[in-house]
Amino acid sequence: MELREKKIKLLKLLKEVSIKVRDALKYRGDDVEIPASHWMIMSVLDKNGEMKVGDLSNVLGLSNSTVSGILDKLEKLGYIERSRSTEDRRVVWVRTTQKFKDSLKKHFKEAEKQFENLLSKATEQEIDKIIEGFETLKNILDREQLEKF
Repeated sequence: MELREKKIKLLKLLKEVSIKVRDALKYRGDDVEIPASHWMIMSVLDKNGEMKVGDLSNVLGLSNSTVSGILDKLEKLGYIERSRSTEDRRVVWVRTTQKFKDSLKKHFKEAEKQFENLLSKATEQEIDKIIEGFETLKNILDREQLEKF
């Protein structure tokens, strides 16, 4: 197999693995399934604290309308709260709720169990190979990042 074909195969494998891991680790609690994009928004809010909707959109690289639509759904579920700025009524602040923080802890414990289940059939040598492969890929990507600067 040529180097170019190997690179294409690697890209396809990464996509397939990403989809399988995403599906396996999808949050399924409180009788609600929460997509990864929703978790991404909530985790950014959890890390940064209260944020303006526009700033949240910029951090995520998503349009304001996309983020607002997701926030509507998360607000209905009780995972986020919105409030208008007292200085400028056009500005909307968003923050996670205690319900989200409780669900986050529960989700990550469950995700760890699910991931262990996924890899339960793997031998220690196979796990070592996977780790080595991902470390190599990370190092290559880090080099690429450094070369851009």
